[in-house]
Amino acid sequence: MQTTAFAGDATGFKKAGVRGTTMLMVAAWLIPFGIHLIPWNGSAPLGAHLLPMFWATFVAVYLYGAGVGLVVGLFAPMLNLAVTGFPAWKFLSVLSFELVIFALVTAWLTRRARTLWIGAPLGYLVAKLGSTGLQGFAQVFGDIGAPGAFLIRSIRTAWVGLIVLAVIHFALTRFDRPSPDWDQQ
Repeated sequence: MQTTAFAGDATGFKKAGVRGTTMLMVAAWLIPFGIHLIPWNGSAPLGAHLLPMFWATFVAVYLYGAGVGLVVGLFAPMLNLAVTGFPAWKFLSVLSFELVIFALVTAWLTRRARTLWIGAPLGYLVAKLGSTGLQGFAQVFGDIGAPGAFLIRSIRTAWVGLIVLAVIHFALTRFDRPSPDWDQQ
């Protein structure tokens, strides 16, 4: 008899309910909104440093899988733009693309190595490499600068956010304990 280390469905993720998904979507909007309210005079918006759009997206992916992560990740930038004006229009498409790649990559990593607490930062880096590669190949995101310079500037700006993503992932591996009714095989 083998027990799983996580009480979820056949994919290894919990089943998403309307209430849980709604709460994650609200968090995905409120967290970046709150970050944008913090007084900041840096050369890049504070959100570019902390990566709040990725926080709730990752929590959704970790708990419920890629589908809910995609819904949460794509909901937040559009609503945030409507309310706060961030992210800037020219970055909305690239951020949305990166959130899709991030959700898919972190879902894949979470299924294979749930406790690999650097999975969230790795997912961000893969998403950033994907958007840079696509921009270098087809210029689909408009004028966001030279792809290589955009990549380096983004990663240099986001190092604190990468640490926050690692801390969130680490915390989830410690606090998301299986329920007493573990799946038995």
